[in-house]
Amino acid sequence: MPSEHIANDIRNSLAPGESYQDFAYLFDTLFSLRQSTTPNPLLNEKISGALLCVFFPDKPQSYISAMQSFRLRFSGVSSNSALQAEFQQSVTPEAISLTRMEDVIWEPERYFVTQQSTQGFQQSY
Repeated sequence: MPSEHIANDIRNSLAPGESYQDFAYLFDTLFSLRQSTTPNPLLNEKISGALLCVFFPDKPQSYISAMQSFRLRFSGVSSNSALQAEFQQSVTPEAISLTRMEDVIWEPERYFVTQQSTQGFQQSY
């Protein structure tokens, strides 16, 4: 699992009430979805981690807070197939197709949507 490579970074990035297993599942799933467009595992790890806020430096606080709230919506995802499917469906094509860190725009709704709201990511939080 790719998350094992950055386990300490994930543990250091957990929001209050968030479990390591759930965050690791989200990371591994995003990493896997992105493999076809970013086969370089180190770059894929960096982009996947950045989008999910595994690596906090140089991100706006609003992005960090929104992503922590987003991840907490998937509490229990590591053992719940319905939540697993919902997360996979929440990942946008733009999150999958990113190939350069320089192209990341710190707007969560570009990379993740929720079924809970058809009016956008920020409306859900």
